[in-house]
Amino acid sequence: MKFWSLLLLGAFSVQAQVYKCEINGVVEFSQFPCATESEVVDMRPVGTAQAGSPGEFRQQVDALKRRSRFIEFQISRLEQEKRQQVDELKSEQYKLRRNFPRAEELAAIAQRIERIEQSYDDKISTERATLRGLQAQVVNLERQYAQANQN
Repeated sequence: MKFWSLLLLGAFSVQAQVYKCEINGVVEFSQFPCATESEVVDMRPVGTAQAGSPGEFRQQVDALKRRSRFIEFQISRLEQEKRQQVDELKSEQYKLRRNFPRAEELAAIAQRIERIEQSYDDKISTERATLRGLQAQVVNLERQYAQANQN
């Protein structure tokens, strides 16, 4: 019985290698090397680099940097959406002022502008905090790798 449980446990602890190949401009992943220039891909969770090959380390840092670029894109998109919505409301506010509005109508639009700005500012702040965390992970991985190479 012990033999079977050890065999079963060993089967689940082995990680299969994953190969990344580019064939005719198309990137493919396979458990078998698909070309002479196939690259072994590290499938460990991001941010868990151990002393290993420079390729493993570089893959994890690159993954963090790609995620950082995506977060930067998200921040840019949120800022653009905020500008667009606020500009539309300010245009509406301007048109309303020209038609001798009631004070409560102007106040309602001003409140909507303020709520939209606050909502987007909160989202942007959250994304920037996530970005700072990713950048800190990159620094920690680089430091960890440098220490591993010194030993």
